[in-house]
Order: sequence, then C-alpha cells, then structure tokens
Amino acid sequence: MHHYEMRDGQISISNDLDSKYAPEIARIANDSTIAEFIGVHGFPHPYTTEDALYFFSMNREEGKREFAIDFIIFLNEQPAGVIGLKDIDYYDSKAHVGYWVGKEFRSKGVASVALKLVCEFSRKTLNIGRLYTKVMENNPASMKVLLRNGFGMEGYERDSYRVAGGYRSMLLFARIMR
Repeated sequence: MHHYEMRDGQISISNDLDSKYAPEIARIANDSTIAEFIGVHGFPHPYTTEDALYFFSMNREEGKREFAIDFIIFLNEQPAGVIGLKDIDYYDSKAHVGYWVGKEFRSKGVASVALKLVCEFSRKTLNIGRLYTKVMENNPASMKVLLRNGFGMEGYERDSYRVAGGYRSMLLFARIMR
C-alpha cells in the first residue's frame, strides 16, 4: 500500500491508518446518525476501537493494485472523519467515493474540502475520470457537499435502502473529471 497525503489549509487527508488514531475515530464514529445517513448497512453502532482497528486492517489491494483507498480526514491535525474510494476500476477509469464526518466537525466545510482533495488525488494520482456515489434522500447536507465539488445528480433509486419501518430512496451522483 502506497502512502498518500494531501492538504488544503487546516484540512488534510492521509491513508496512513495508524492504530494510534483508532480510539479517536471510534469516538467520533460512535454516532447513530452516521449509520443512518451514509446508506451502508455494515456501519456498526455502537462503534468501538476494535471496529476502527478492523476497518484500518482491511485488505485494500489485489496483487500490487489498490481496489480501495481510505483516508482519515484531519482538521488541525485532529481526526474528523473518513473519506475513501472503493471499487476502483482502472480500465474504465472510475471509482465509488464515500465519506462521513464526526458531528462536531459538520457545517465547517470539512467534508467539502476532503472531497475536493480526493477528487484531485483521484484524477492526478490514479487517473480516475469518473467518481460516483449514492446519497440517502434525507441527507441534503451530503448533497450540498457533492454539488459544491462539481457532482451532478444522475438518477434516483426509489425504495432501494431498507430501514426500520420501511425503505428509503437513494440519489445517484457523479462527477466527470476528464
């Protein structure tokens, strides 16, 4: 796994998933609203240091090629969340992007800057020309982050995500960077 780090002012991202950050990542990830809004069934709650260590140790490469890259988002050198790429497809030049930010770091532009850095990294380092993601219909804050970074809405998946008491719809967003 290669080491990548990028910075924009007080916000930086690093894929150095050092175990020393696990307790703080666990503290800020231990928030039921993250699991509720990111649209991933496997996000644990409560979120423990062991969950963070497991996430840090996941395999992200096959042979010498990375199929996923996860970054810790830092604000003033303090962990503020996670942003990552998965399903990296070098042939078709595309990847899925996902992110979350701890409650005390929201509405400060942290996710927007982190996504900007990941877009730059994807284009310059991996030669990725298309980033895509899905957003829960009840997550306008994440939609704003995507729109600020040049993503556009491409579609709508009705009732595609099961939640307690029913289903939620997802909006599909993408950015072409070619």
